[in-house]
Formats: sequence, structure tokens, C-alpha cells
Amino acid sequence: MIDYKRILRLDAVGVSGRGIAEALGCSRNTVAAALGAAKTLNIVYEQVANLDADQVRHRLFPDHRVKEPDYAAPDFEKVHAELARPNVTLQLVWNEYASLTRVHGQVPYQYSTFTEHYRRWAQVSDARMTIARKPGEMMEVDWAGDTMVFIDPSTGELRKAYLFVAALPYSAYFYVEPFTDMTLGSWLDAHVGAFEFFGGATRLLIPDNLRTGVVKADRYEPVLNPAYAQLADHYGTAVIPARVRKPRDKAVVENMVRHGANQVMAALRDRQFIGLGELAEAVSDQVAKLNARPFQKREGSRVEVFTQQESPLLIPLPPVRFELAELRKAKVGPNYHVQVDGCFYSVPSRLIGQSLDVRITTRMIEVFDSTGRVASHARIKGHKGRYQTVEDHMPPAHRAQLKDWTPARFTNWATQIGSATCQVIEQILGSRKIVEQSYRSCLGVMALAKKQGGATRLEDTCVQALAMSPAPTYTMIKNLWAAWQPQQTPSQPSLGDAGFVRGADYYQQGDTP
Repeated sequence: MIDYKRILRLDAVGVSGRGIAEALGCSRNTVAAALGAAKTLNIVYEQVANLDADQVRHRLFPDHRVKEPDYAAPDFEKVHAELARPNVTLQLVWNEYASLTRVHGQVPYQYSTFTEHYRRWAQVSDARMTIARKPGEMMEVDWAGDTMVFIDPSTGELRKAYLFVAALPYSAYFYVEPFTDMTLGSWLDAHVGAFEFFGGATRLLIPDNLRTGVVKADRYEPVLNPAYAQLADHYGTAVIPARVRKPRDKAVVENMVRHGANQVMAALRDRQFIGLGELAEAVSDQVAKLNARPFQKREGSRVEVFTQQESPLLIPLPPVRFELAELRKAKVGPNYHVQVDGCFYSVPSRLIGQSLDVRITTRMIEVFDSTGRVASHARIKGHKGRYQTVEDHMPPAHRAQLKDWTPARFTNWATQIGSATCQVIEQILGSRKIVEQSYRSCLGVMALAKKQGGATRLEDTCVQALAMSPAPTYTMIKNLWAAWQPQQTPSQPSLGDAGFVRGADYYQQGDTP
């Protein structure tokens, strides 16, 4: 039964007719009729505040009984089952319900009342626990809480690796990739890797409200990072951040972080990895094993459900992968290199002293002058102070100096120093696709032999470097050389201290009369 007293009370405090209808679960026509009767009879809430609901109803409608509308009761179990089907929304289900009830001469609930009743039904029956996810609808993403470690091949130091996790709720198929940081560039690269791993994009993308992707967290209108929004547009998906303090919004991806990523780390806990690439390969192999493992309470495996039911519904990938580009100005130094984030990239020597445009992506460094692109390099990551030099960019004198050197000449020289030094030189020569690019590093190692300690100290340094990493670099050798401390030998007493030299007092005795 409609509570007309509450209608008058809510109207008295300024609630709109729509708001009253939504609050009381009745139609706006009913609210309008009640307020119209009160206005006609000059009845205000203060006059009926002490009356009960029936007395208020008789005051408003004294001449006839108000017939309650015969609302059609929805079959919420059927509604719940329909919502589990692809592309079915609550609005669509309500439209079908309203059309059917009108055909049978019944009155349908308003959409707001319909959704409210469904929400209450779901709470009472705990239907949230059994809602089937829709295939291809959403991808949930997050950083794992724990980290892994790998050995930096340049320095021999242990470095942290942060695990990015992406999961498809319907199939529970998931993807994990390690990164050296959790910056915006890594966050975007991780998404690109996930889309390419799945072979497509989902209609919705559900991240946590982390600062990298969401500039301002808000329940209704979160503000996305512009670059993150560009990535979503590029792949045709929509970013819907999880609501703050709503862990149910992130149930699947949190489960993947807790179980999937933790299983990866547990399986690899006793292994050592040289470089991020080796760690990423091991993580990928372990993820493939977990995705292929059969479900315990469901037919098939993650990869089978994904391949058969979810993969065909994904949004196709665009022909060009997304890359976040940044434009800067950089001045060419006397060594014909431009500096970007602490690393150096060569340009033609004729451009020394000029200010050039640099286009920076997560993978490439491109340099432009007024005529067009003059240089292109793969971006150096995680190693400040490194150089990338193209031989054609060198002045003629520098190129001539390089031609005087060959791999055999470096190896013959290193053999004279010792086996460890020879092994280091061979490793440096084999570390570049173009062997000439490694000559400067070899020359740097050779230069150390001319300093204090010479060949013996260099051989000992190379032995130490090989014990730390099978792929030592010039930077690693240089750092170990700088940390070397010469052994202190105890000073020997002088002959005078031992008593073998006559002092001045002895000779003065001969002059005494």
C-alpha cells in the first residue's frame, strides 16, 4: 500500500516527484495525484504529521478508495539467467518485461523500481556469487603485490621485477609479464603485451584506481590519464576503473594475483635469472602451464574455454600497435651524440652543435632535423651512461681508427693478459649484432691495463666479473676496477733502525781530545 503521508513529508523537504517515486517504489502518476489532491484541499504535511497513514489517505481521497495498481511480479531468476548471456543488459530485460506485462493487461514496474527489486532479490539470494561472466566482455588488470628479482648483466647487481597481471573473468585465462618499474610507460606496454597475447581486446577494461592509469579516482566520473585513454581508444575498449573500496569489482584479477602470479613466483623461487629477458621467458612458460591445467570444478581448462568460447568474441587488434610518443629537443654534443634519459645516441657528425627534434617511444629513439629523420636507435633501458653508435655517423678519422682493429686483434691482445680477460673480450665482441659496435667497449677494457696494477689487476678483475655474471660488460669491469683496493704490505725497518749504520755521535767521538 502506498504511504501518502511519506509522500507529503518528502515533498515538504524539497524532494522532487521523480525522487519521491524512486524512494517509495511507486509511479510518478501516483505521486502527482497525491500532491494534486493535497493542493486542492490545502493540506500540508504539518497538518497531518500526527495522523497515521490510513487517516492521511482518507483525508486526501475522502470520496473514494484509491485502487493500488496491479504490478506484474518479475521472474528474477529468469532475469538473472538472461543477464549471464552475452550482450544482455538489465535495461533490455526490463524492456521485454514491460512489453510482455502490458500485452497481458498488467502494470509493469518502472525501470528504477525494477532494478531496485532485482538488487534486493540478489542480496537475499546472494546471486552475486553465481553470476556467470560474459565471454569477451572485460579484461581486469593490476600489478602483483610481491616482486621477483634478476641479476643485472651489466653490473651484477640484483634488481626487482614487478609483475603485471591481466585476466579474462569468463575463462580465467591470464597473462603475466615482468617489468623493472611501474611507470606509465611500463603500464601501457603491459597492456599492449596483454592484448597481443589474447589476440584481441575486450569491450571493457577494468583497472584498479592506481595513480598510473587513473589521475583522479571518483565513484561516478574517474579522470583517466590521457595516455591511458589514448590506448583504450586505439584498441576500441572502454576503461571502467574499479570502484574505491569495492573489492568485488576486482574479484577475478585479485584471485589471479593471489593464486596465478604467486604460483609463478613459487615455481621459480629457486632459480637465478640473468637479465629481464630470461626472467620474462621463464614467467611466460610457467603461465602457459597454469593456463593449460584442468579446472577442478569446471569442464576443460582456461586455454580451452578461452579458445573455444571467448577468443572469437574479442575485438580484433588494430593493424598498428600502440606506442606512446614523446617529443623533445636535444643538442648534439661534441661527440656527435644526443642525450636521452642519461643514455647517448649517435647522429651524423656534421650536426654537432645543432638542436634537433627527438621522438621517444618505449622502444625507439628517432632524431630529426629540418630535412627529416637523421638517426634511429633501439632505446636503451635501465642502463644509464650507455652509448649507441652507428659507424656511418662517425667522422672519417674515427672510422679509420676503427678499421685498424679487428676481432682477432682484440682476442690476441686479451690472450696475452690472461684467460679471464680473453673470455670477457670474446663475450663483449659477441654481444652486438654488428661487431664493430663493440670495439669501443673492448678499447675501454684495454685502456684499464695501462693504469695502476696493469695486466695483473685487469685479469683479477675479469675473474671477479665472470664469477658474478656469464656476460660481463665494460661498465661492469670498470666498476669492479674502481672498487679494487690494493693490499697494504707492512713497512720494513730501515738499516739505521736495525743498527747497521753508524750515527753522527760515533764520528763526533773521534774529535774529542
